[in-house]
Amino acid sequence: MNKALTILLAMCLPVIAGHHIVVIDPGHGGGGNSGSQSARTLSASNNAKSPGGLLEKDLTLELCLEIKKQVMALAPEHPGTRIDCVLTRIEDRNPDFAKRALICAGSNVPPSAIFSVHFNASTGHNTLGTLAVVHNRKANKNFEKDQIFAKGLVEATHAGVSQFVRASKARNPISDSHLHNGAGSNFFHQLELHPTIKEVPKCFLEVEFMDREDVEKQLFTNRKQAFPIIARSIASYLYTQFK
Repeated sequence: MNKALTILLAMCLPVIAGHHIVVIDPGHGGGGNSGSQSARTLSASNNAKSPGGLLEKDLTLELCLEIKKQVMALAPEHPGTRIDCVLTRIEDRNPDFAKRALICAGSNVPPSAIFSVHFNASTGHNTLGTLAVVHNRKANKNFEKDQIFAKGLVEATHAGVSQFVRASKARNPISDSHLHNGAGSNFFHQLELHPTIKEVPKCFLEVEFMDREDVEKQLFTNRKQAFPIIARSIASYLYTQFK
């Protein structure tokens, strides 16, 4: 069975009290770009890279799989709340943003949240911090709701990251208006085309700036320990949001 179809079928779960679907998008993936900018579906295979050669696309998938695992691990502590995490990809492939948005909108009940996981980079390789990106206010009637969700997600992520990168900081969410010459994020654009998820809280989560030797040494070389801690903090935040 096609894996995208398997994911969509997994989302068609019975609606029960206290049941929430969270769609997590591991940023990038695959061996090349997919989609096109003219169609606003373009998804880059990879953006950031660590000094030692680690790729953003691999780290995003690794962390997202861990978030799903930690959500499941915390389930017994929250018997009144069921959270099912659906990933837009579970392997090294790169669905374009139309396909990713279709997965987000494909359940029989709208998801309770959508977020896309990334690692950041700066031109001078001198920036630290966890931040989120939300769809700009001009094109987003859900802007305030997105801001609140994004801020909480950043704080939860930072609580885990800062245990390893002591100088890291929780940054305020920013708008996507700087992307694609002011057009904004292709992912947000595609999500807006689905009326059933317009009011669902959504954001990009930039976990940390990965283009620094200290981040690679403190965080990535210890990621077998660090990623479960970061993921558990995110999972705890989701349960707090949806209890």
